[in-house]
Amino acid sequence: MSSPLDEDAMNQLQAEQSELLDKIDELRAIGVGGLVELPQIIVCGNQSSGKSSVLEAISRVRFPAKSNVCTRFATEVVLRRSPRDKISVSIEPGSSRTNEQERQKLRDFTSGTFSSSGDLPTLIDLAKECMGLSSADSPNSGFSDDVLKVEIFGPEQPDLTLVDLPGLYYSHSSEQSEEGRVIVQKLTEKYMKSSRSIILAVISARADYHIQRVLNIAQTFDPKYERALGIVTQPDILEAGSDEEENYLQYIKNDKVKLQLGWHVLRNRSFETRNISDNERDAQEMEFFERGRWTSLSREQVGIESLRRRLSSILLIHVRRNLPGLIADIQERISQNEQALAKMGTSRATLHEQRHFLINISSRFARITNQALNGAYTDAFFGGFQDQSTNTGEFAFRRLRAVIRELNEHFAEAMDVRGSRDIISKDFGDRLPPWQLEQATLKPYMDGWTPSYISPEDLENEIKKLARESRGLELPGSPNPLLVGLMFRHQCEPWESIAKSHIMNSWDSVQYFIQLVLRDITDDHTRPLLMRHLISPELEGMKESLLNKLDELTSYIKSGHPLPVGNSFLSKIKESREKRQLDALKQNFGFQKQLFSKDVLEKTINANDLERAASGLQSSSDQFAVTEVVAQMQAYYDTAIVTFIDNVAILAIENCLLRPLEHIFTGQTVLDLDDNKICKIAAEPVTTQRDRERLTGELEKLRKGRQALSAFSADGSSLRAPPILGT
Repeated sequence: MSSPLDEDAMNQLQAEQSELLDKIDELRAIGVGGLVELPQIIVCGNQSSGKSSVLEAISRVRFPAKSNVCTRFATEVVLRRSPRDKISVSIEPGSSRTNEQERQKLRDFTSGTFSSSGDLPTLIDLAKECMGLSSADSPNSGFSDDVLKVEIFGPEQPDLTLVDLPGLYYSHSSEQSEEGRVIVQKLTEKYMKSSRSIILAVISARADYHIQRVLNIAQTFDPKYERALGIVTQPDILEAGSDEEENYLQYIKNDKVKLQLGWHVLRNRSFETRNISDNERDAQEMEFFERGRWTSLSREQVGIESLRRRLSSILLIHVRRNLPGLIADIQERISQNEQALAKMGTSRATLHEQRHFLINISSRFARITNQALNGAYTDAFFGGFQDQSTNTGEFAFRRLRAVIRELNEHFAEAMDVRGSRDIISKDFGDRLPPWQLEQATLKPYMDGWTPSYISPEDLENEIKKLARESRGLELPGSPNPLLVGLMFRHQCEPWESIAKSHIMNSWDSVQYFIQLVLRDITDDHTRPLLMRHLISPELEGMKESLLNKLDELTSYIKSGHPLPVGNSFLSKIKESREKRQLDALKQNFGFQKQLFSKDVLEKTINANDLERAASGLQSSSDQFAVTEVVAQMQAYYDTAIVTFIDNVAILAIENCLLRPLEHIFTGQTVLDLDDNKICKIAAEPVTTQRDRERLTGELEKLRKGRQALSAFSADGSSLRAPPILGT
């Protein structure tokens, strides 16, 4: 006999279990089960495997013997200990029912409460009629993803919630269609797939184990059988002492197919004993397991009483184990819905609400854009370190200032490498080898580039010919002053195309950045309207301004005469002349080393050497004009390219693209819009209204669910030490 202390402990455990399972049922009742996976026990098996008999034995309530509806959709059986008997039936609409009137009709179905278990067939028939399922057992009666909820209360009921699934079948007939077979299997797989489902696999000893595929299907979603409990029914069919009996005993002992939750065996009513009482049924069952080989099984593996205790314990442990993850899933779904609703904003039926909606969006847009332009990436939009290190695509473009700086660097490098039409090269050592050329063409603005080399001698010969053909009123020995400009324009011909590519790349980056920002701060309906009616026209204007600025920066280069300002040009000319004269003297003296090296200083220079060197300088004065043209062109080119690169980066990119971006969509922009345009952009479509209602409804359910579980998240049943000590 148990002590009062043992009874108190048992009562406390039962009260805790009942309260916890009630909270899970509450989540299911308010619709949270359709949003996150809930812990549950699902009962599945072949048709005629004895599933209904198992439910009857557990609940002590007779289900309709030929209730077709029970084979047409999932039936949730809620068992709760209560001082008095009562039964109620309700319907939870499935996700496939999109008609709101139909859904409401099912929700409104109420059977009232009945005290007699004999009323259950009547209640189920009423629910079946409400769901629109035919009473005829025919293919036309169909299957449904609606859930029939049967709540059974009584003083002897265990605290359990079971989901009975339609029976599996593998051949179709006039009464069972192929379409129905597929639907039943998919429904079973849907429930099995949830990691929070305990799989109660019912297997009949009447049929060969291998043709009952319920555990094969379960293994697809639970490869190690961590969530499966096998139930063998109809063991009295087996001949005592037969190989078939021994075979099933080995399954139940977990010797053949190892299930981590083990096996159980029940002897249910036969056709002949279908009308006996529950107590008689239980007595006959225990008498059966006290005979023959069945005595070799643990008493915890046989009979309905031990199964009730076993299922209650399994479900309680399972719910406790899944509680932290369930709460985390609910919180994550709450965050997702809150973010989606924040993007939608509040309801905006009036013009005032629409303008206010756009002002809120513009405020966030202006803040993110300002941070992006100033390189102060503090908003959540820009992501963290992990986002940047794992994603080089989208997240890189969010940091706009960094993108523009990198493009400017690529532009400057391309101008340095391929800016001149002809590369003056003294020998082959100055030229890029093929592998370096291949690498260079992979960089931005280098696509399709093939270098054109020319030696100083060939260049001077071309200029000599051009100088003779271009002689004007200049003095003999002097070149036409326009030659420098002509040659400069020839060399800087690639500048415009490189700069245009850079400008368009920068513009594309800004456009993509804007789309990313809008995607982050507003909904899918408003974003294209903002782009079409407000931002795209401004972007096109910025593009036109950029191209006009490029025309302005290149117009003088294409037609004007070089007009260097400052001492930089003169310094380069002086340096070039001194170098040419020094090289000529060294060559005429026969020096191969620097003029003022130690070895050269020790060499004696006589008068004949001086005369020969001077004669060499005089004889080379005929080509002085040509070399001077080359020197002046190169000096001006080196000065002008730096100015051009800076002008493109500052006068074009900064002034015509980035600075206007600060004002493209602000609160003042919204205030200046006329009412018609406000309505076009911000008016809320019917679909958005429905989405808001749906998200708001889901959010309400989820918050209620979080609140329902909040007491259990902090109590000792789910106590976890904070991971601050690394243990």
